[in-house]
Order: sequence, then structure tokens, then C-alpha cells
Amino acid sequence: MTNRVERIVFTGDFLRPSVGEFRPTQHENIAWLARVLDAPVGMATGLPREIVHWDNNWLNGSRLDQGTVEAIYRSLWLEPNINSWPSVFDATALPDSVESLLAPLFENSFVIGFELPPYLLAILRRLGVGFVDCSLSPIRFLDDIVFTVAGEAEHVSAAIKRYEVLEDYVKLHAGVLASNVAKANPNPPRPNTLLLILQTVYDKVVISNGKFVSAYDYIDAFKEISADYQHVLIKEHPLEPQPNVRDQLLKNLKAASVTEENFYRLVGHQNVTGVAALSSSCVAEARYFGKTGHYVLPGFTESSSQSISGGSNIDDAVIMPDFWRDVLGAAGVTTSAKDGLRIPTKPNRFRQQLRAAWGFNQIDTDIPVEWARK
Repeated sequence: MTNRVERIVFTGDFLRPSVGEFRPTQHENIAWLARVLDAPVGMATGLPREIVHWDNNWLNGSRLDQGTVEAIYRSLWLEPNINSWPSVFDATALPDSVESLLAPLFENSFVIGFELPPYLLAILRRLGVGFVDCSLSPIRFLDDIVFTVAGEAEHVSAAIKRYEVLEDYVKLHAGVLASNVAKANPNPPRPNTLLLILQTVYDKVVISNGKFVSAYDYIDAFKEISADYQHVLIKEHPLEPQPNVRDQLLKNLKAASVTEENFYRLVGHQNVTGVAALSSSCVAEARYFGKTGHYVLPGFTESSSQSISGGSNIDDAVIMPDFWRDVLGAAGVTTSAKDGLRIPTKPNRFRQQLRAAWGFNQIDTDIPVEWARK
């Protein structure tokens, strides 16, 4: 970081459009991060806080509108749609006119981002602007969602790591969660089963060489992996099934069938011995349950989903002022004295706010709700 920090800017992938029409998708995530961190970051620094995002409703304080984002796509000779987004996402540089447009939004700031994309990281580095990235951790079966928080500078990473959720703590949770399969499990998987996870079509983790890919493109790789197993269970993404891909896998893989069972009930069962996917977070979670994980997308690893490597899983410490005093202080930002202030831990705080459970609700909060209905 080389610039003078006069403000904090919350931002993210403001150039990511929706699938159906050209409208923003990350504005709510960016705004949520800004709201949840506004108080602790404000207490830690006393600096003004701003949001940079694309929101078609000017009442939400948008700094970018649809026309501007369309013009950015066309400056790259791209049609403004979701199929062009991978080329923007992975860009190492945007046209000079675009970077000149964006630079004033970040100069003299420190950036706290929600899943910062490579194109924006490149701009911030050229501007000498410091940043910390907050993304949702692939470990999603704890009492609440945790964040993978990453900083580029070594001393910033060290400050973050002091608050890291311990690996053994995660393993303990996996052990408790696996006990779900011991009760009311009338259709257990067969011995030595490979669980094959299908993913959504339009996601940053299924981008390869500037385009979206699917399991269909890697059927041979899945076939090779499945040879070490006696049975294959294919689980489609509940929000975005891909029947054509599913049917091709059923046709090409031996002893394959489709399941709608909850992922955590499956991965917690001793008969499931492996989990495979292009790049799903389910593969990262599988190892905590003692399963063999298989990423099929070439070169993909557990840290590939983060734009900055070396991040640490952080629980609700992320909403405490002392966390940001340590992290931003390590980045050279002037901070106030630590005071030990923290609010009590609350299960599902972030999970409920983000309306995101990834199936965890089915084996946790949904159970007492079903009891109440009976």
C-alpha cells in the first residue's frame, strides 16, 4: 500500500451481471458487507466509509449504472451479458479509459471487498491501494457461516491468522454433524460410493480459459475417478439442475444413480468414501468427514475460489472492532486502541441474514420447525 488512506471503501465484483438480463447481481452482497462491517470498522478507524457498486436504483447510492457497465463491456469488444463476464472477471487490465473512470472511486482509500475479482485487484495494485478480501468460506457446516479473509501483505495475513478458526475445531463439528446419519436413515448409500456433485452453470469457480465449463466437458475424468469406487451417486444442484449433463453422466458411469438426499447426511455416512466435483466447496468439506476429495477442473485447489491465496477462516470475530484494529493497523491504517469489545456468538446469524444455508438448514434449523408443525 502506497497511497494515503482517507476513507474505507467496500466493494466487490460490480461488473458481474445476471443470467436473464443485464442487471447487477453483487450489489446486495456488497451492501450487506458494508452494513455488517460499518460499525466495527468505524470504531476501529474513525474514517468515513463508502460503497462502490452497480445498482440500477440510484436511491441505493450506486456509483455505477447500467449504461456505464454496458459501456465497459463494449470497450472490451464484448456483448454485455453473462457469457462475456468470464473475460471481464479474469482480465489483468481494463482499457485505460475504463481504469481512469474507476481510479477516483478508490484513490486514497483502503478497500474491504466481498469476493474481489482479479480485474479489480489488478487496478488496486496499480493504484497502490491496500485491500482485504472477505469471501464466504467453503466450510459451511459450522454453527454459522464463516469468512475466508485474505490480505496480500504478509504482515496483514499474519494479523488475520491470529483469529483463524482451528482445523481441529472444524473436525469436531464434522464429527458431531455426521451423527445425523445414525438416526432415521432408511436408504443408506452402498459401500464404497463416490458422491458426484453437479454445480450451477454461471459461477466464477466454473470458469476455465475465459469461458464457463460443466461436468459434461470432463466426463472422461469423472469416469477415471469412478473406476476406484463400486457405486456413484450423482447429486444435482437443487437450484439449477442440469438434466442433459446428469443424463450423460448416468450413461457413461458404471453403477450410477441420482440422489436427492441432503449432502451432509451423505458425506457423513461411512459408505460414502469419496466426493468429486469440478470445483464445488463440497470437495473441500469432504476431507473433514474423512473422505477422499477429487477436484476435476484442471489446476483447481481448495484455495482457487479465492482471488488472494493464503486466506484464513474467520468466525464472528470479523464483526468485532479489535479484529479490524489488528488487521488495518498491520496495513498501516491509523486505528484506535483495542478495548476487547465483542458481542455474544449467535448461531446462524450470518446464515439467516444472507438467506444462504447450502442444505445445512435441512439437518439443523428445519427440524424444530417441522416439530412445531406437528
